[in-house]
Amino acid sequence: MATTPVGDKSDAEEAARLWRFLPKAWQPYFNIPDPRTIQERAAAEVPLEKVYKEWPVSTDPEVHAQSLLELFQAGVTEAHVHSGQHDQMRVIDFYGREVLPRVRRRLEQA
Repeated sequence: MATTPVGDKSDAEEAARLWRFLPKAWQPYFNIPDPRTIQERAAAEVPLEKVYKEWPVSTDPEVHAQSLLELFQAGVTEAHVHSGQHDQMRVIDFYGREVLPRVRRRLEQA
């Protein structure tokens, strides 16, 4: 899983600014040794919307739970949840209270 902003479009854009290089991380940025150059090129070449278009951006725990469940249904056995937001405790608390219990219940029912 890439990034999972808990919030709205502005929260997604906050994270996308930090991870703007992702859509081109392997081609063409992988062989660029200077991170400043990568950051400058990504800012010029990659629209923010392209960065977060496939992220589950929501305050609805069901959206995030469904995203994880889709990974497990596809055969993933381990998922890493990452958030590019500054308020990491918000994400940790949200996932611990709201998202992971839903995922666990559904996996146990399957």
